[in-house]
Amino acid sequence: MKRKHKGFRMLSFLVIATLVTGLLASCSSTNKKEEKQQATNEKKTIKIFIPGYEDELFKGLYDSGINGFKKENPNVDVQVVPAGWEEANSKLISLIQANESPDVIITGSRSLRQFAELGAIEKLDNYITEDFKKERVENVLKTANIKGVQYGIPLAFSSRALYYRTDLIKTPPKTWDELYSTAEKVKKEKSDMYGFAVPTDMASGTDEIFNFIYQNGGSATDKDGNIKLATTENIKTLEFLKKFNDAKLIPDPVATKRSDQAQMFQNGKLAMFISGPWEKKKVEAGKEKAPYGVAVLPAGASKAETLVTDSFSISSASKNKDIAWKLINYMGKFEYQNAYDEAIGFFPILKAEEKEERYNNEFLKPFKEMIQYGIGEPQVPVWDTFNKEFVTAVQKVMTGKTGAKEALESAEKELTTK
Repeated sequence: MKRKHKGFRMLSFLVIATLVTGLLASCSSTNKKEEKQQATNEKKTIKIFIPGYEDELFKGLYDSGINGFKKENPNVDVQVVPAGWEEANSKLISLIQANESPDVIITGSRSLRQFAELGAIEKLDNYITEDFKKERVENVLKTANIKGVQYGIPLAFSSRALYYRTDLIKTPPKTWDELYSTAEKVKKEKSDMYGFAVPTDMASGTDEIFNFIYQNGGSATDKDGNIKLATTENIKTLEFLKKFNDAKLIPDPVATKRSDQAQMFQNGKLAMFISGPWEKKKVEAGKEKAPYGVAVLPAGASKAETLVTDSFSISSASKNKDIAWKLINYMGKFEYQNAYDEAIGFFPILKAEEKEERYNNEFLKPFKEMIQYGIGEPQVPVWDTFNKEFVTAVQKVMTGKTGAKEALESAEKELTTK
């Protein structure tokens, strides 16, 4: 009897142990499922660096894409890191050095080489499909390509044309010589008016001077990407522009900003200037006193303009690169890209935009025509340093403080010995 009782107790123990083990296993499995579900439901946060976000128009356009993305991706929170355009590069460098780089970066494509060489931004070739490429304007996409590697996706692209007073200038100048003679003629007939303007401000001066540099066959670098400024083409370009200041055909080139030109035109102080379509609102408002037209840029040795783009990039330090790419892709959808370009007066990033009726109107035709002659901004190691040295050199030449050859040699030396 004792043996039977002992066997029964042993059997009961084994049954209970099995039940407990099964219960624990079940609990463990449930906990793992709950943990997995919790991880799935947990919100990921990505940050996007946006220069110019303080402008209400830009803010509204960016927010439209960001909010649409968040609605379709409720498990992703997007935080904006704003910056003013003038401080954007220095602020971004500070964030990178502090290991606080935002996941998605918007910056001027001119700065991509610097960030690429710092190892701060991702190569995007593995994300880009053939279909993605086919949707985009090829030479615009190339402005964010550094030595055959795609580091950015352009989101903004501007073109240039010549604004001129139609009551004073019957036929817009087509060459550099005609540009000078037209400015000279206006000044003789209207002593209180300047015929043209050559702004050399730090914010926009380099881009505008490079319209002329490119038209004369010049560049900022040699074929290997090394800074090379003191070339015959560049020297002759600055000597040509200096003639306008020597003859007092332009307002003070140092004090004049690109953003001042439209107001001067409207006020009757300026007969011609070069800028983008965003000036239309201002010149249109003053057309009763200052009727205007737009024309392709006067050619030097050839037709050319500076292709200025801003681009999306992904931080190499991002822990959510796939989500960052997803956001870039989303904000580049036709509905957002087209609305952005239409509101600001930018030109097509997507081929589908080229079919939009607005690009066929008379005002935009000269801007559109210039695109085929466009050359990307100089791809230099450090844009801010280059910009400062180049603009300073131009200002010294324009004001007669030094000759073009000496100024460009000095700038080149500063940029290649630091």
